[in-house]
Amino acid sequence: MLALACDIGGTNTRLGLVRDGVLLSESTSSYANDDFEDFYAVAAAFLRERGESRVDRVCIALAAVATAEGATLTNRDWTIRRDRVALTSGADRVDFINDFEALGYAMGQVERLETQCLTPGRASGQPGPRLVLGAGTGFNASAWCPSRFGGAPHVVAAECGHMTLPLAGEVEFSLQGALSVGRGRASVERALSGRGLFEIYQWQCAQARRGPLATTAVEVSRLAVAKADRDCEEAGHVFMRLLGRVCGDLALAYLPFSGVYLSGGVSRAFAGPLAQDQTFLEAFLAKGRQADFMESFPVHLLLDDRTALQGCAEWLRLSAV
Repeated sequence: MLALACDIGGTNTRLGLVRDGVLLSESTSSYANDDFEDFYAVAAAFLRERGESRVDRVCIALAAVATAEGATLTNRDWTIRRDRVALTSGADRVDFINDFEALGYAMGQVERLETQCLTPGRASGQPGPRLVLGAGTGFNASAWCPSRFGGAPHVVAAECGHMTLPLAGEVEFSLQGALSVGRGRASVERALSGRGLFEIYQWQCAQARRGPLATTAVEVSRLAVAKADRDCEEAGHVFMRLLGRVCGDLALAYLPFSGVYLSGGVSRAFAGPLAQDQTFLEAFLAKGRQADFMESFPVHLLLDDRTALQGCAEWLRLSAV
C-alpha cells in the first residue's frame, strides 16, 4: 500500500510517501505555504515531483480541530476538504488528525527519531506515557499512552495553547498585561510561539526603554542564542522560563514517566540554551513539594522536523490492522 503523509502547519507543509506503514525518508519534502494558493496545489506538486499519479490512502496532520470531512487551519486561511484531497491524490481513503495527535503517534516510534537529551543521566524510571509539546507557529501538546491490557496504544490530543498562561510575580504580571491587550487574557500560545517570542521581546524592550533591534522572531532567537543583543537574550530567558513552567504543569497532568519531548521550530531554535542554560529546567522542576518527583521525567528535544510525518505513518500502520 502506498500512502501520502502530510503535515500542514501555519507556515510550512511537509509531505512524504509511506509504504506499508513505513515512512520513506528519501521521499520527504517541505514547502512554504506562502508559495501556494492552497493545500491541493502543494499536494499536486509533491506527487508530480515524485512521479506518482495516485496513492491508496492519505493521512493529513494539521494545525486545527480535525473532523472526518476536513478542517480549517487555526493559523492560516486554508480550508481542506476530504473530497478535494481524494480528487487531487486519487486516494480511496483520507484521514485527518490534529498535528499534535500525529506527534503523539510518533512517540510510539521514538527510537526512529533524532533527539537530544536535556536531562543526561536521568533514565526513564518506569514504563508510562510520553508527552510531546512544543512551540512553533502556535503551541500544543499530546500524550502517547501505552496499552495496559493489550491492543494498540492510544494518543490523548488537546488544545493546550488556549490554556491560560501561568505567570508569577510583579514583572510577569506586567508581561501578562502586554500580552492581554485587545484579547481579554494571555493564553499559553500568546507567549509560547514565534509570534509570542516576538511580543515578549517587544515587552522587554519597553521595560528597558530601548528601541527594538530585531524585527522578527527568527532574529530574536538568533541574537539571543548568539548573546548579541541583551534584550533578545532576556526575551529568550523569559521564553524558556515560561516553557519550562508550562511543560512542568503538563508533566504533572500526564505523568510522562517514559519521557517529555519538546518539538516545534521555536523550541529547536533554542536547542543550545535549553541544553546549557538552567533556566528551562529550573522552571520545569519548580513545583514546590513535588520538585523531587519532577526528577522522574526525562526531557528530550526533538531535532527531526519530520516527526509528524512519522506519526502519520504510525497512524496509517495502526489503522490498517
